[in-house]
Amino acid sequence: MFIKIVNKYFYKRIDIFLSKKLKKYSRNKIQKLIKNKNIYINNKIVKKNNTKIYNKDIIKIFIKKKINKYKINKKIKINIIYEDKYLIIINKNKNTIIHPGAGHKNDTLINKLIYLYPNIYPNLKRCGIIHRLDKDTTGLLIISKNKKSYIKLIKNLKKKKIIRIYKTLVFGKIKNKIKKIETYIKRNKYNRKIMSISKTGKKAITYIKIIEKFKYFTFLEIKLETGRTHQIRVHMNYLNNPIVGEKIYTKKNILKKYKISKLILNKINKLNRQALHASTLIFKHPIKKNKIVINSFIPKDILNIIFWLRQEKNT
Repeated sequence: MFIKIVNKYFYKRIDIFLSKKLKKYSRNKIQKLIKNKNIYINNKIVKKNNTKIYNKDIIKIFIKKKINKYKINKKIKINIIYEDKYLIIINKNKNTIIHPGAGHKNDTLINKLIYLYPNIYPNLKRCGIIHRLDKDTTGLLIISKNKKSYIKLIKNLKKKKIIRIYKTLVFGKIKNKIKKIETYIKRNKYNRKIMSISKTGKKAITYIKIIEKFKYFTFLEIKLETGRTHQIRVHMNYLNNPIVGEKIYTKKNILKKYKISKLILNKINKLNRQALHASTLIFKHPIKKNKIVINSFIPKDILNIIFWLRQEKNT
């Protein structure tokens, strides 16, 4: 992209002048363009931020247009359960990856979103996605469709005004008195792909509510106050009650700890993912200001295990 400006009056510094003239570009952005030799005065490269400009100086700015690095994929299936002109809420399927990465460049949620809503890229960060869900976590996810709603939703998320509730099945019986988990979490210094409890990490708060107890399992409702990476998985492992089907943080000998029947073991093996579902979203619409409450049913693969646990419980 090429921008040409003819200066009609004297101004002391080019970085200040351009940041006021071009409202889309901050002074910091202008200074980066100067550093990268992308700004010219009268066909001469500007080398300093404090370069003076004078009447009738011709300023030329060369800005690389942001190219869509993501490929469109029409075939990805997504389940949209709420939509207006400002945002959508999807019910994410299992094994759906959100962002393209190594080995998954064309089979993610974003590849489908840029097909359905071409304007979200490059206009919105993270293509409008407001919060995270892991690949193996199903459930509700908010996606903004324009910049105004994106900014407000992100702000509300940081202010803890978006309530996110999960359902999960974990190993072991959780004591009734445990209602809040508060720790500090940071990226593991030995394995950057996982998170760890650490005093030098960021505060992570999770609220838990027991829905139903079984002999070797507990069915839980979980509410997040913070949204650290892998927070629920890390916190449940911290309690020694890892999520059923979770493989990264769960100790390999967990199944030996309990005398689980072959029937239930078979159901867990067939699950082939973590038994974690984002079931409820409660928040104020960023533009319309009305209260939105969205619920999502627990998927059949998790319900199937709970069904058979109930059968064993009642025998």
